[in-house]
Amino acid sequence: MFLFSLRSIIAFSISASLIIIACSPQDKVEIEKSASSFDIKQGEASIMQSNHNFMKAFQNDDSVGVANCFTTDAKLMCSNRPAIGGKENIRQYFSKIMKSGVAKIDLHTIQISGDSSIIAEEGTYQFSDKKEQQTDKGKYIVLWKQEAGNWKMYRDMWTTDLPSSAIQPKQINLSRKK
Repeated sequence: MFLFSLRSIIAFSISASLIIIACSPQDKVEIEKSASSFDIKQGEASIMQSNHNFMKAFQNDDSVGVANCFTTDAKLMCSNRPAIGGKENIRQYFSKIMKSGVAKIDLHTIQISGDSSIIAEEGTYQFSDKKEQQTDKGKYIVLWKQEAGNWKMYRDMWTTDLPSSAIQPKQINLSRKK
């Protein structure tokens, strides 16, 4: 038992040393420079503006504007359905939600954290119909990454706070016509 533990410790130490040595001094400088120059407040401001644009586009039935808040390789991960990948599929999904009677999405950010490569946002949401009646509410996590110099949604996952008996969702058919 002791030999196995000692072997594991030696193997780990050698592996860690090789990884550290494999990074050139220039790589280390670039990593440190990138980390030290990142300003989370600028990231937060960009995300808040993007959320505003998302909510406004949704309220205006602008599925293209909604989709433009996502990266080209984005994925939606919502309850009770497979992940939806790609900007065009995301546009179609939100277009169908708009047509189902949801007129407004309100997002409330709770916390944002991250670095220059990816930012995580935690928040709550509320869906409302045209009569301003709440149709759903819950929480979400969004991973943001930069694309063409702008922070965009890369992974978007949400789940309802309502009991399943309170939700009467209309089925949104995402299949493509052949």
